[in-house]
Amino acid sequence: MEAEENNLKEYRNELLKLLDKSQDSFEKQLTYVSAGSIAISMAFLERITGQINQTTCKSLIILGWICLTVTLLINLLSHIFAYKSHYKTIEDIDNGNYDQKIAIKRNRKIYKLNNTSILMLILGIVSIVAYVSLNIW
Repeated sequence: MEAEENNLKEYRNELLKLLDKSQDSFEKQLTYVSAGSIAISMAFLERITGQINQTTCKSLIILGWICLTVTLLINLLSHIFAYKSHYKTIEDIDNGNYDQKIAIKRNRKIYKLNNTSILMLILGIVSIVAYVSLNIW
């Protein structure tokens, strides 16, 4: 029975490491995709269409850029909140004041920020793809 508990603890620790790597990878990919989409759309505008005043539905490209910029800013905020939340939880544990409900509440804010950044990324990309589709012909 004790061996099984140790195996379960080891498995849990491995899952925590994977979760940490996954979160780190998520933030990097989100940043790359957002910044890359902004850069590619600007290159499209410059090289393919010439100038923005010669295109239609300019609001789509502007909306796309705004959404992608907001994605980058939210991702930055999420990183800052995650650092502060984890640090505070570590402090609580060290001081014997750990409360799981409080720790979960802290993490909800990060979860909401991450979901908002995904939504903004999707909206930004869809807006830019729509703009490109309307102006490529």
